[in-house]
Amino acid sequence: MSSMTLKQPRQIFSGPRPPPPLWPQPIDSSPRPPVVPPSSFLPWTNSRDNGSLSFLSFDLRSFQRGLRSVQKRKIPCPMKEFKESTSTNLSPNEYLDLLLEPIASVFNQLRFPRLEPLEYSAFKLDSAIYGAIFSSMEFVWPEQIGSIMVLALADSLFEPEGHISSPVACALSQALEYDPIAPSAIIVTNFKDLAVFFPPSRTNPQPSFERVSTTQFSLALQVISAACVYGTLPGSWIARPDREFEFVLPEGPPQNPDRPMLSDDEVFATHHRHSDFDIPTLLRNKAKALQFFRWHDHIRCRCSRLVVNPNDVLHVVVNTLDSIHPPLHPLYPFNTAELPADTIAHLKETQRPSPLQTTGILDHLMVSKSFAVEIQDVISAGSERGICTVYRCQITLIDNQPVTSSPNLCLKLFDDRFQVLEGEPTEEEANDTNKEYLSCWFHLLIMSETFITNEILAYNKLRPVQGSIIPWFYGAHLFTLPDGTVLYGLLMEYIEGQEINSNTQPALSHERQIKMVESCRHAVHALDVGDISQRDWHSGQILLYTNPITQVNHAVLVDFGLTTQTYQEENLNYLGNYGGMLTVLVYQNCMLNRSLIWKHFEEPDDWDPIDDRMDVNIFYNSYYKEN
Repeated sequence: MSSMTLKQPRQIFSGPRPPPPLWPQPIDSSPRPPVVPPSSFLPWTNSRDNGSLSFLSFDLRSFQRGLRSVQKRKIPCPMKEFKESTSTNLSPNEYLDLLLEPIASVFNQLRFPRLEPLEYSAFKLDSAIYGAIFSSMEFVWPEQIGSIMVLALADSLFEPEGHISSPVACALSQALEYDPIAPSAIIVTNFKDLAVFFPPSRTNPQPSFERVSTTQFSLALQVISAACVYGTLPGSWIARPDREFEFVLPEGPPQNPDRPMLSDDEVFATHHRHSDFDIPTLLRNKAKALQFFRWHDHIRCRCSRLVVNPNDVLHVVVNTLDSIHPPLHPLYPFNTAELPADTIAHLKETQRPSPLQTTGILDHLMVSKSFAVEIQDVISAGSERGICTVYRCQITLIDNQPVTSSPNLCLKLFDDRFQVLEGEPTEEEANDTNKEYLSCWFHLLIMSETFITNEILAYNKLRPVQGSIIPWFYGAHLFTLPDGTVLYGLLMEYIEGQEINSNTQPALSHERQIKMVESCRHAVHALDVGDISQRDWHSGQILLYTNPITQVNHAVLVDFGLTTQTYQEENLNYLGNYGGMLTVLVYQNCMLNRSLIWKHFEEPDDWDPIDDRMDVNIFYNSYYKEN
């Protein structure tokens, strides 16, 4: 049994490759008579000469996107493929098999289970023409898409004036006769030159070719072959990450849908969050759905979004969220070894000690059952459409024992009672008996449990970078307000920083602004390595902070309520952090110098989703045209 190793798909197409083999000396050196009469040769033209679009460029871009979409996934590859790749004594057919057979293996491991597999086979057109073909039943039905062929022959591919040589024209005609369905593309090489030929099709009746210039022939042959194969595969072959996402709504408390309705007064007194309602019942029962909206109006009319004030004391039950956690277990752990060396250096340079550890409180807090905090002031009243408010606080009691040396901490409370409900029914809709309205009313309903669970999972995943580019995290707990309302909340390190759109930023020297831009890029690296996608980038998530020990200016990221991770291989996580962060820096009134942003934010990683970058490049071009 061959040993196996796990590799990311893109790594398989970027490792060492053997040099092209030497052609064996023919026993008979006389010219070979053409197998196919020249009259049957197709009139192949260079796509650059006739102004055609580059099919090869399109296939390469699509292949690049496909690999990026599965950049976190690892698949087994036989070790022999890499050991044999160092051999320099390969025959032409062994060389082709070594480069091309792994392509089918990779695509089959990434294949959606219900699709027919990709098959690879080698053949010879004659004693001097070696070939390989990629085929699948998915190519044939329903659109009669042809296979992908690779031909290798010792002859020159082109005449001095640029026309294809007679041996190549003959080989192409033989290849078209070999496959009953015309191939989508035929890649031809003599192990020096490389060209891709596109036979006539319904959408492109003119037979054309594209020549490829490369200094890494073996890599080019494998990647171009893989890209052409990928271009023929169904769009559903590799699952793509979804740029949109939906909240996973807990079902709420188990309730008998036939249970008599409570009165409005009873609901107003006993329901404190969305999850206190049985959402499935609301989707079926119009009367209970309308009662939910009356409860919402009652809260908005009688309660303030700022649910606590300075000097208020909140009593806390420790770590009570285990029961509400959905069964979510992120698939990909945080691997520090995947961080770039300069990002690792930045994390060390900006590392802060934990304030609770420094004051000796942390160990006591982590084993406690309860504690109390006193509110110092309001940090953020939240956005109009948000459900969170943020406060500066200090711990005053742990298990009823006084605490006299608490540092300032940050408390984030989650209160979904104040969500703006876009689907709230009008009076006419409320009187309509059509129950189809119900699902529309609750389509965008969110729950505090969803947000806080996302935060917990993100902070736990990012534990290696806490105290540098994210705050120290001290858990999620239940906080009882002075009026008796109980809310979920997070306790974190307090960051004495400013939002990135603060007016103080232009006062920073260019050198310090560059440090901020570079720090934002390092923060994106950390999110990407952790497979954490921020789905709601805005300037309030990026705090600019000066490390009190090293005096280094850097970014600290907060607010992970709308982040996603990969929980199942078939449901890929869309990582668009590069474009999201850059959009905030450029568009959202960031006071950093734009020219410094473009110069020092660096290029995206090689796997980064290209769609984000396209929008940024459009702005980049328009900005510099205007300036």
